Amino acid sequence: MAEAHKDDYLTDTFVFVTLDRNELEIEYFLDGQFSPRALGHRLGVEYGFSDHLMGDVAMSWMQNSGGPTAFSGGFVELRYRFGEESQHLLDRAASIEYRVERDPADGETRHLLEPRLVLNKDFGDYNVTLNLAYAIDLEKPGESAPEIALGFRSPAFGPFRAGLELRRELATENVFSVVPQAWVRFSDDAYVKVGFGKNLAASRESFVRVALEMEF
Repeated sequence: MAEAHKDDYLTDTFVFVTLDRNELEIEYFLDGQFSPRALGHRLGVEYGFSDHLMGDVAMSWMQNSGGPTAFSGGFVELRYRFGEESQHLLDRAASIEYRVERDPADGETRHLLEPRLVLNKDFGDYNVTLNLAYAIDLEKPGESAPEIALGFRSPAFGPFRAGLELRRELATENVFSVVPQAWVRFSDDAYVKVGFGKNLAASRESFVRVALEMEF
């Protein structure tokens, strides 16, 4: 059933399954960064326009150590899934996202458009998903670059589930992150995700993310 892995991975690696028609999900993310020290907040809303088409809108704020909380970005995304789960060898979905990223330190703002292909496969209760995207910088097209994300998720052990993400991004910063994570589901409609991420590329920063998601 779709409920087995409806939620996306912690750092936005998408799975095949979309929200059901008229289903609403509210999300809050809390990010703690260690170097430089900062605290980030993101509030988002997802809505199922049909059983195959959903939308997502979110805004983010960042507070650097000792400084004020400032707007750091936002996005609007549409995602469509093709067919039903396990209908084909690989479950497929596609999305298009318009994203704004703002550096709270100097106010520099970038506008990006990101098409994405999602390839998803279940092996019993295990999930593997691959995201292939291309981040198009609308002001500096020469800095546009591909992005790739790979996610693995375990079966549920009671209310618990574990996962791992590998992400490579080049368009706005040099990122190769590894993010082990866990989910705790408190009910059919409410759950928490927790993970620790390490960027193995140039800056080598670390972060902790906690996400609360509720469905209506």
